[in-house]
Amino acid sequence: MRKTKLGHNYYYILTIDELKNGKFRGKNVVVEGIVEDKPKIEFLPMELPSYRTTFHISNLRIEFSGTPNIGKGESVRVYGRFVGDGIIAKAIETERALYVTEE
Repeated sequence: MRKTKLGHNYYYILTIDELKNGKFRGKNVVVEGIVEDKPKIEFLPMELPSYRTTFHISNLRIEFSGTPNIGKGESVRVYGRFVGDGIIAKAIETERALYVTEE
């Protein structure tokens, strides 16, 4: 099993198929894929104003607290925690930039 390090954490390098077998629930993972839909960016104006961006890679929901400059059809690498039906992303890497959220 290959791993990579980003920041203070190690991530399992997986394919979408490996992820969908469910063995990695709750683990830090990194997957690559193409953004299938227009990312939805929501402004959340609660006590601490923040943003949440959601999109899909191979029908896998990706949620990121921030506003990465990504679009439909773009190739991305997503680092985050696998929660069963998707990934809570800690970082999104594109050809042009690395977007990182606070841990």
